[in-house]
Formats: sequence, C-alpha cells, structure tokens
Amino acid sequence: MIDFHCHLDLYKNPLALMKEVEKRCDFVLAVTTSPRAWVKTSQVFSGIGNISVGLGLHPEILAERIQERELFMSYISKCSYLGEIGVDGSSCNRNSLSMQESFLLEVIKVAEKQGGKVMSLHSRNASKKILQIIESEVNSSTPILHWFTGTLNEVEWAISLGCWFSINPKMFLNKKGIEIVKKIPLSKIIPETDGPFTEHAGRPYMPWEVDIILDNLSQMHRIPLTEIGEIISNNAEILQKKL
Repeated sequence: MIDFHCHLDLYKNPLALMKEVEKRCDFVLAVTTSPRAWVKTSQVFSGIGNISVGLGLHPEILAERIQERELFMSYISKCSYLGEIGVDGSSCNRNSLSMQESFLLEVIKVAEKQGGKVMSLHSRNASKKILQIIESEVNSSTPILHWFTGTLNEVEWAISLGCWFSINPKMFLNKKGIEIVKKIPLSKIIPETDGPFTEHAGRPYMPWEVDIILDNLSQMHRIPLTEIGEIISNNAEILQKKL
C-alpha cells in the first residue's frame, strides 16, 4: 500500500500508527504543515524505512507562520520531498495570496538550484496560478498535484507540463472528481489519503486504506486490480528514483 500524501503527525496517536504503517504499508509520504513540524516529525519517524517526511508550510497557515520562512529555506537542502506547500485561493485566504505566491516561487527557485525536489502541491481555488508557476519556474523538480479540483482543461494543461496527481477516495464521490480522475493517465496517478482530514464511517482514512482507490481505478478503466496495483507500484518507483 502506497500513500503519497498523509499527515501522520496529526492523527490522534502517531506512535501507534507508525507501528501499523511499518507493518502494513510499502511507502508513506508524511507531509507536514510547518518546518518546525517537519523537524519533530522527522525525529519521530526516524529509522522507519517506509516513511519519508515532506518539508511543508501549508498555505492556509502561511500568514501566521511567515516568521518560519527562512527556517524553511534552510531545511530544503536536508530533504527530498516538499509538502505540503502551494497556494490556497479560498475566500478566507485571499488576503495572503501575494504572500503565498511569493513564498512558493522562492521555494521552487531554491529547490531548482539544488537539482529539484518532489513536491506535493496544494492548489485549492488556485489551480490556474499553480500551473502558471509550474510552467514558468519548474524544470528539475517533480510537481504532484494533491487532490486537484481544477477544470478539465487545467487537467490537460497540467498533464502537458508533466505533473503527477495524487488522488484520494473522496474524489470518487462526486461527478467532477470522477471526471478529473478519468482524464488523468494511469501512468501519472499516485494514491493518497490526506488523512486524518478525509474520513469514512466516522473515522479518518488510514494510510493502508488506499486499496479503495485501486478498486475504483480498476472499475473505472476495466483493468484487473492486480494490473492497477502493478501500475501504481511502478509509478511510486519512478517518483522515488527522481530523488
């Protein structure tokens, strides 16, 4: 089982969860929401071979954590994955849009100078801006669009730019999400849960519960589940080789 966008540190009992992840998952990308959280999470999960920790500064809290900007930049050289980073254009975050864009541009420039990073990107209500930034700034880095909710034309644009997409179970619960997933080549899909922020049956999705994503992809494309599993495993290997 592969979960390429999960907030392991924000579950109720991360230490107990860590033991289950170690037993039940092939790989989990534990994204973080601030550089200080990255330090602590990296320490907690140190030595767990199937967990990597992404250096993040979530756009929704960037304005209140802007003092951590330089700290973030200083840590980029110490990590392979960046996430969760990006731009959030929701009404409650529009006052910080210019700050969000400036921060993301600086992060990408630093990452590019270091040979590129694998980036898990937040783009809620800002998909056009994110794609413009990717088009103009990204060369060596690998952008993964987390829970993409843009238009179908933007999906095509993102594909033309070489973007990857991490998809979660919630995307199969509405017409737009299904249309987006159908549009993405299987060779550019990687599973995510975005746990603990996605739930079913009154509890958060666990990192090993990405099997529902594979089941949905199998039904959508009328491809045997075993073949879908092989495609996803191969995709994960490709992404990890980019490091």
